[in-house]
Amino acid sequence: MHEAEKFARVIVPSPLRDTLVYSIPPPLIGQISVGSRVLVPLQKRTVTGVVWEILSDNPIDRAKPMIAPLDERPILDAQLLKLSRWISRYYLASLGEVLATVLPPNSRRESKRMVVLKLALTEPQDELSQNILAELRQRKGKVPVKLLMRKFSGQNVDRVLARLESLEIVEIEEHLAKQRRKKDDLYFAATHTPTADSTIAGRINSGGFETFLMFGVTGSGKTEVYLRAMERVRELGRRCLILIPEISLTPQLLDRLNARFPGRVGVLHSGLTGAERWAQWWRIVGGAVDVVVGARSAVFAPVPNLGLIVVDEEHDPSYKQEEGLRYNGRDVAIVRGKFSDCPVILGSATPALESYENCRQGRYRLLEMTKRVEARPLPTIETIDLRRQSQKTPEPPMMSSAAASRETSSGNRRLISEPLLEALTKNLQDGHQTLIFLNRRGFANFLQCTLCGYVWRCPYCSVTLTLHFKHNNLACHHCDFRRPSSEICPECENPTLANVGAGTEQIEQLLQQFAPSARIARMDRDTTTTRGSQESLIRRWGKGEFDILVGTQMVTKGHDVSGVTLVGAVLADLSFNLPDFRAAERTYQLLSQVAGRSGRGDHPGRVLIQTYAPEHYAIQYLINHDYKGFFEMEAGFRRELNYPPFGRLISLRLDGPKMEEVEKQAKSWTAKLRELQAQEANAREQIEILGPSPAPIEKLRNRYRWQILLKGKQSSPLIEFAKRARQFAPQGRNTRLHIDVDPYSML
Repeated sequence: MHEAEKFARVIVPSPLRDTLVYSIPPPLIGQISVGSRVLVPLQKRTVTGVVWEILSDNPIDRAKPMIAPLDERPILDAQLLKLSRWISRYYLASLGEVLATVLPPNSRRESKRMVVLKLALTEPQDELSQNILAELRQRKGKVPVKLLMRKFSGQNVDRVLARLESLEIVEIEEHLAKQRRKKDDLYFAATHTPTADSTIAGRINSGGFETFLMFGVTGSGKTEVYLRAMERVRELGRRCLILIPEISLTPQLLDRLNARFPGRVGVLHSGLTGAERWAQWWRIVGGAVDVVVGARSAVFAPVPNLGLIVVDEEHDPSYKQEEGLRYNGRDVAIVRGKFSDCPVILGSATPALESYENCRQGRYRLLEMTKRVEARPLPTIETIDLRRQSQKTPEPPMMSSAAASRETSSGNRRLISEPLLEALTKNLQDGHQTLIFLNRRGFANFLQCTLCGYVWRCPYCSVTLTLHFKHNNLACHHCDFRRPSSEICPECENPTLANVGAGTEQIEQLLQQFAPSARIARMDRDTTTTRGSQESLIRRWGKGEFDILVGTQMVTKGHDVSGVTLVGAVLADLSFNLPDFRAAERTYQLLSQVAGRSGRGDHPGRVLIQTYAPEHYAIQYLINHDYKGFFEMEAGFRRELNYPPFGRLISLRLDGPKMEEVEKQAKSWTAKLRELQAQEANAREQIEILGPSPAPIEKLRNRYRWQILLKGKQSSPLIEFAKRARQFAPQGRNTRLHIDVDPYSML
């Protein structure tokens, strides 16, 4: 072996479970470093990999040489590589899957193989060769290999192409896809507690890792504390990262950041184009920004010399990734702070039970902010018992569409109660703004036949289809299947389909009838699909261009609109009925957050909660703004059942296209897991296996789902057991296994 020859372990951002070893050609030695991107050969392609480790010796018999480095500097630093390794181990994912999540999409360059037709002197006789040549002639003599593989799937296209190339009938060319770098930078014209300020500043000055939970009531000035801490970090020559639940819903924060750090704010989130994210990534790597702001995935931003991480609204479920690599952005942020030796601030008016319990156990330091800025009062919260309103509530208007005209559900007669309507009318007369919250979009929950009881359901998911009045269609909010709406029942063929339940679209139309002169807007997934529409809507709302805003949980996230003095929560207890142990916590958080949107200006706020369960403990503690009381009550239930924060969970889910097959595999696999558990004393003592059982939403996107739940006191034994369980998992092309460590959604 040549003395100068070296080797490298390379991670390809893909589901590949193992690292790949390549030799570093002598001319490239000195140009390759850990964390840098390189081009490497993989089977018949050229792909992008990230150097994981430099080796002096070759651990395998033969190693292909890497082709070339892609950048002058590493794309990932030592802390991000260490964080990636931790994520891989904790969330039971391959390093390739982790890097595919960490890196922006534009970081991956793959070669494109093209088949080019030459002047054929012979004509092959086999059918597949003739079909391939016919396709080439039809497409002007040049076709991507991938297209041929798709068109003639199940046939040995590679072998036929190799033979045609050897006969000089075709030529196979390989080109690297061009990589665009967007040059234009993305800039966003985008009273506090001394105790919180000084405590955090003390940690920043002394250095080192610590997690703070800033538990502050809505409107208490948490953002100002964040900004002061960031300024101190910058004075010390370090940089900051702030995570927020949804970037497009917080233009006010971006404005404040840009005012404090003009020209030095970087942004990373999925709403940017690939080229924009790529440009931002390199601005951050190069140290051109002092503060990076973004949603969940921004926790992987390549911030050099990181001095502070902030997770705003840390309780928000948006921080949990529910597809692919199922990580929790808040938890990853804390681990990153530990690896970077810098403080982490978690902020919320309604902390996750896990976070508050960590304070009680001494793992986090609690900072309380109990008063609003300028001593503004918290809004008064009142309940409206819908059980007593049925005879007093005004009738909703008749709808013009046939699909919506048959109003039979008594629940729909109580959407806007008389007390809420009176309060709304007075608020309009006083010139103030009103927020109406219903955490369900669409016009009606579903259509049901009043004669035979038939209900329109999604053919691909085990859920009902939601009526959308404006587009006169029925839609699935899980897979986006849509079909035209009709009043004709497909079962009994009578014109007796009626809408049942309500969504934000129906509330908007109802309010237009009750208050025809009011300027009304709606904010949900249906009205904010175009780029920039969410930000535009919030800015117009802040300028007072709307009198009433109707919205789903989007409206609860951190908006500071001083003109809002009335909040109405319609059907406030919908989430109580979900089959999820977090249902009460989620309801308390949603209602507390939406209540906090009122009374943030010069006029006091009022909140009316319409509910069928006013006596529920979550509602009662909400009325008194008593999070600690709610925590004690909820924690008692969780402790008895060994649920988080007093226990840990891992969800093992199988899905496949055939219901009977998935059920059979889930039961067989569970039997093997119980056998494995019985063989080990630690597993018998520390782990409880629940299931298998169908998922609450049993069918999703045309795949049937069964799940097993592992429960225990500590995460390490659970993770180790799940890792071994994966080895016994059903193998097959049709069945997939999803492992979710610390699951949030149980649906």
